[in-house]
Amino acid sequence: MNYLGVSKAALLSSTYGLLAFDVLKNDFPPSFNISKQNSTFTSIDSRNLTREYYSIEISRLISREIGLNLLNDIKNRRELSTEGKSLINALFIIQCFHPYGIFLSLNRLHIIAQHLLNNSIFSTVNLNEKCQLILTTMKNEKFLSANGGSEYYDLENSFLYSAFNGKPTIPLTLVSIFCALAEECGLKARPLGFPGEVMAQVEQPLNNSNPLIISVFDNKILSLDEINDRLVDVLDEPLTHPLPITSIIELIIRSARNMINSITRHSTSSLNSYSLYAAVSILKILGGGALPFALDSMMNIFKEHFSMDIYFFQILDDLHQIQHNDLKPSSIEVKRRIDSSPKFYVGQIFQHKQYNYWGVICGWDLICMASPAWQAQMSIANLIRGASQPFYHILANDSSRRYVAEDNINISTFISIENEEEKYSIIQKLCATDDIGRHFQRVDIINAKFIPNIELRNEYPDDFL
Repeated sequence: MNYLGVSKAALLSSTYGLLAFDVLKNDFPPSFNISKQNSTFTSIDSRNLTREYYSIEISRLISREIGLNLLNDIKNRRELSTEGKSLINALFIIQCFHPYGIFLSLNRLHIIAQHLLNNSIFSTVNLNEKCQLILTTMKNEKFLSANGGSEYYDLENSFLYSAFNGKPTIPLTLVSIFCALAEECGLKARPLGFPGEVMAQVEQPLNNSNPLIISVFDNKILSLDEINDRLVDVLDEPLTHPLPITSIIELIIRSARNMINSITRHSTSSLNSYSLYAAVSILKILGGGALPFALDSMMNIFKEHFSMDIYFFQILDDLHQIQHNDLKPSSIEVKRRIDSSPKFYVGQIFQHKQYNYWGVICGWDLICMASPAWQAQMSIANLIRGASQPFYHILANDSSRRYVAEDNINISTFISIENEEEKYSIIQKLCATDDIGRHFQRVDIINAKFIPNIELRNEYPDDFL
C-alpha cells in the first residue's frame, strides 16, 4: 500500500485548474515552509500580504475539499484494511483540514524504513527485537510521546503535521507511524483500540503463535496479562486471543472525539476552528453520534472562518441559508474618531505593557464592547480607566486575536529599538501570523506600521487621512 498524499502543485493544477498552480508556484516554492515564513524569496516590505493570505486560503480550501472527498470515499468502501499504512493514511485525511496540511509528505517514513532495512543487524534479529528497533528509531527521529496534562490534550496532537515536526504526540498518532514503518520493514501490524488506549499488534511469522502487543506510547512490548491489568477498571471481562480488530472508521471517529475533548479543554487554541471543522466533517460523513456543540454556534464559527467552503455547507444542509445571506450585501459599520480618541491607530505595531507580546492593531471601539462576563473574567474593572476607555482588536505574534485596553498598549517600545535585526525579527513574526494579509497589504518598516487593505480603510476612515 502506498502513502496517501497531495503532490502539491502538480495534483492541484490537474484537479483544480491553473489558479491553484499559480498560488503554489508563485507564492510558495517547493522549499518554502509556510509555517515559518521568512524573507528568503522576497524582502518583507515588498511582500503583498493580501495576495499571500488569499493564496494560502485557496490552497487550504482545496486541501479541505480533498479531505471531504476522501472521507466520502472511505464511507463508500465496502472493505477497509486495518494493516500497515491504513491508519496513517486515514489520519492524513484529517491532516487535510490542518492549516498546513497540504504541505505534509508521508514519504519520510519510507526513507526511515530504508535505513532500518539497510542495517545489517535488522535481518538477523527476532520479531521482538525488530519491533524494539522500530520503536528506538521512532524515538531517534523525534516521534515522541506527549507528557500528561495540557501537552497531552493539545489540539496539535490530532494532526500528523505536528508529530512530523518534532512535537510529542498521543498514542493514536504514534501507533499509525509504527504500523506504517512495520509494513515498510516487511512486518504485519495493525492498530488495537482499547478504552483509553491505542496499541499495535504485530503478527508472528508462525500462524500458531500469539501476536505481539506493543504500547508504542510507552515504548515497550506488553503481555496480555499486563494489558488486562492496565484495563481492569474499564473491561467487563479479561481480553483473550485473538484480540478484536478495531476498524479504521472507528479510529477516525475516535480522533474526532479527541479533537472535541481538546477544544473543550483549551478553548483559546488557534487550531480550534480547523479542528472543529475536521471533527464535524468526520461525524457528519462517517456517523459518530451527535454533533458536539449547538449547531447555531458552530455555524457562526464556520461562516466566519470558512465562508468559501460551499461543499462543506452542502454536507451540513445549510447551503440555502448561505446563498440567501450572500444576496444581501454586508454593511460596514464605519468607526469615527471623537476628538483625539482613541489614542492609537489601525496598523500600528505595539507591545503589551503587562504580557510583553507584540501585536498589530486591527480595529478599535471607543469603549469596551465585550460582554459583562468577559469583563469580569479579565478583571477589566481593575484597570485605571476600567471599561470606559478605548479597546483595540489586535492580532498578536502568536496568531491569536485579542481585545486589549488602551492602558496596556505601548507603541514607543518598538520605535525605540535601535537594533535593526531585532526590529526585523518582530515584524517577521507578525508577518507570519495567519490573518495578517486579511487586514493589511504590506508593512512599512520605517514608520513602524502595517498598511491596511481597502476594507479596513473604509471601516476606519479617520485613521488614514
